Amino acid sequence: MNMDRWVLFGKSGNPSYEVSKSWFKNHGIPREDRSIYSITREEIERISKLVSGGAKSLVYPNAFSYTLINPQRTSEQGLVEEIQKGLLSEEEVISRLAQHPYLIITPIITNMEKVIIGYQYETMVSTFRSVKVKDVLV
Repeated sequence: MNMDRWVLFGKSGNPSYEVSKSWFKNHGIPREDRSIYSITREEIERISKLVSGGAKSLVYPNAFSYTLINPQRTSEQGLVEEIQKGLLSEEEVISRLAQHPYLIITPIITNMEKVIIGYQYETMVSTFRSVKVKDVLV
């Protein structure tokens, strides 16, 4: 991937993902929309190297916040707690996320050189200030 090829990972129905998709569309910024469920282990590894805190920082900070976004998946709360307790190696966390991608906070916006986790309006504005936009006819 290069600086001009951005991928927006998310889950349908997640408000932050839907708002991010609209933001990109409204600003004419090209991107590829991908389901978080299609993320590969290699992509998780690459993204985790771009953030301080590694793969653990891709996961919801606690079971409560996970349950707010994923109320139908209460049985996985233990996985979130297991990861956030810090008892797993980076490799083990990456393996858990590859097996259970719904544990990953979305949206994730990346070109594999930079990454934005969650909807961060100010970061998006500053990151894409100089990105060439598609020709938009008004």
